[in-house]
Amino acid sequence: MGTILSVIPPILTIVLALWTKNIIISLFAGIVLGSFIINGPAGFIPPIVDEYMTNGFKSNTNVLICMILIGIMLEFVKRSGGFKAFAEWCQKKVNTPKQTLIYTFWFSMLFSIATNLGSLTIPRVMKVPTIQNKMNEVKVPMICTSVINAMSSMLPITNYILFFSGLIVSAVPDQGFDGYTIFVQAIPFQFFAIVSVLTAGLYAYGLIPDLGILKRKSSDESSAEAIAQAQKEALETLGGDEVVSDIYALVVPFACLIIAIPLFSLLAGKLVVTVGIFIGTVVSVIYGICRGRVKFGASMGAFAAGFRQVAMVFLILLFAFTFGQVVSALGFSTYVIGLLGNSFSGKLIPMIAFIVCCLISYPTGSLSASAVIVFPLAVPLALSSGISIPLTVGAIISGSHFGDLFSPVSDSVILPSSAMGVDPVETSKALVPYRLIQFVITCALFLIAGYIL
Repeated sequence: MGTILSVIPPILTIVLALWTKNIIISLFAGIVLGSFIINGPAGFIPPIVDEYMTNGFKSNTNVLICMILIGIMLEFVKRSGGFKAFAEWCQKKVNTPKQTLIYTFWFSMLFSIATNLGSLTIPRVMKVPTIQNKMNEVKVPMICTSVINAMSSMLPITNYILFFSGLIVSAVPDQGFDGYTIFVQAIPFQFFAIVSVLTAGLYAYGLIPDLGILKRKSSDESSAEAIAQAQKEALETLGGDEVVSDIYALVVPFACLIIAIPLFSLLAGKLVVTVGIFIGTVVSVIYGICRGRVKFGASMGAFAAGFRQVAMVFLILLFAFTFGQVVSALGFSTYVIGLLGNSFSGKLIPMIAFIVCCLISYPTGSLSASAVIVFPLAVPLALSSGISIPLTVGAIISGSHFGDLFSPVSDSVILPSSAMGVDPVETSKALVPYRLIQFVITCALFLIAGYIL
């Protein structure tokens, strides 16, 4: 179409996402309105499923399937005692405040493979040494928030590659892009994530000082009852009393996954993620059953539990892919390029995409909210303007991370804060001076990169 009407569904989606903080409802509204504009009042309902949703699903089937496989693998690792063994090892090694921060940093790096589990497990494991060392308890969730999801988005073996590669393809469905390859090319341009991880590491080693509320010397000591409750919750997260610790239940599946991805990529001559994820999942299932950690009769329950872990993300992705099809059919990028004409420098697109994603991700606290909205808008604009697609993708991911790693309503802040027993608002406040500095640095980097590349 390429008319002024093409901008209404994206604007509606953004406004609803900011207002309701419900990305599914926001995407659904944008999809329905977009289909109404394209097909008219008499025939706008059938194409939503028959055309837009079906085409979005077809273009990203491997992404959705791999997401389910990862959920299943993590569930079998947990039930087999892999995560429990890891937690027990941690508690034996941490004895000083500096060790607490350093181990928190490196364990956060390690658990970036399994973000939600890491966000819940690491703070609970570190709670006792934090209290014993009379540390400010907000420091542990601050490091977890700054590292786990940021690092995970830079690994081509996590849910993020599935999520973002699918959005890349759905943003420009007619270009035949390889989403996996572009995602890998965009990793060096995830400036905000890189700066966030580096800052956390330097802080853990004492090379960056306490700022703001972190200048407080210590936290109030928790009662024995509070500590006991935290330990009980940690045990439940790691599988419960009946789970037997087994570090190989963690090491073997992830080792197979990590080895399989480069091996099969080398054989295929391109990046192959799905085979590695499938092998890692199969190994986790076989290991758990053969070792007797998961009874064969209970394996179906484990499969179902694994799917439930990723069900919400699965639904968000399905709606996001559908939204991308609708935006493409509306001719949004064609209209915006024609409207801006020569008055707009395409070199500013990466920086603008970053800032827009920051504005969406902070109030919503959602990485997915900003990403699924801005991808089908910014990527076609960059393509039409001749701007580097990997750079633009990196800008969108960076801006989406801003709120995800900062907002008090973000899961990335809420999960580790709650696991540590501190208010997520306090964690967000502790991050304020660091995040503002990182925001300015990242804006400058995208402005410079936009002109250079």
